[in-house]
Amino acid sequence: MAWAPPPAHPPRSVFGNYQPAPEVAPAPPPGPAPAPLPPDPRPELALARAFLYRYLACAYEDPSPASWEWLNAEATRRALERADSLALGPEPLPEFSTGPFEAYRDAHVAAFGHAARGPCPINEIEYGDLKADPLFQPHRLADLAAFYRAFGLEIAEDAGERHDHLCLELEFMCVLVCKEAWALEHHAEASTLHPGRDAQRQFLREHLGRWTPAFTHRLERLAADTPLAALARLTRRFLQAECARLGVTPGSEELLLRPVDEAAALCESCGLARSLPGAPAAAPTG
Repeated sequence: MAWAPPPAHPPRSVFGNYQPAPEVAPAPPPGPAPAPLPPDPRPELALARAFLYRYLACAYEDPSPASWEWLNAEATRRALERADSLALGPEPLPEFSTGPFEAYRDAHVAAFGHAARGPCPINEIEYGDLKADPLFQPHRLADLAAFYRAFGLEIAEDAGERHDHLCLELEFMCVLVCKEAWALEHHAEASTLHPGRDAQRQFLREHLGRWTPAFTHRLERLAADTPLAALARLTRRFLQAECARLGVTPGSEELLLRPVDEAAALCESCGLARSLPGAPAAAPTG
């Protein structure tokens, strides 16, 4: 039986025009990239992967009763189990959606805070070797914006997040994998399939797969005994499988946070960060 997403309506995409510590330690030099697995021609596998990306994006959004209800809905749970078995195999699914909404909301605020620089930052550019280049972080933001534009996506004006927020990166991968599912369903030629798969591989290597091992490791440690610890394990397990599927070496779990003072300097000095769509407007001075 082909896998299909649940009939319940998940929250809207943040892509508005898409419809359905001290010094930073450098990351260890990467070894040779693993060979990608042979492409799987099943559109149901691509749909399962897309659903997992969308599920994780919803789980990391600012909590709301509506999103928590969707995450815990029986139809969502059945779809998650089916998608997990297709994309990840027989290993037991971490029990993420447990407990009342209030407990999840409190754990979310405790882990991520109300700004990019909470105890466990949920933005990519908070992780990495800033010393390599003073413009390393704004260049990374610009590269993300270029990825989104290349596929015709624009950040919704009310998204309120930078381009490097985890939810946006997960949703972008969801879009790419949905395009692959469509192409497989319609028996598209290789010239249609290959660019999308290449984009998935490049985005994982340069962005999502680079920093999320450190993010999930940090989240699981900080959010122990909360639903977020299980969510961190599910995220790590899925993205490790995606990296193996696409022949990408995941980033290091030991990647540290960039210094707080330099983070503040970036926000004040980088006009790019303020000019990107979805970035919060600068506070008035004087």
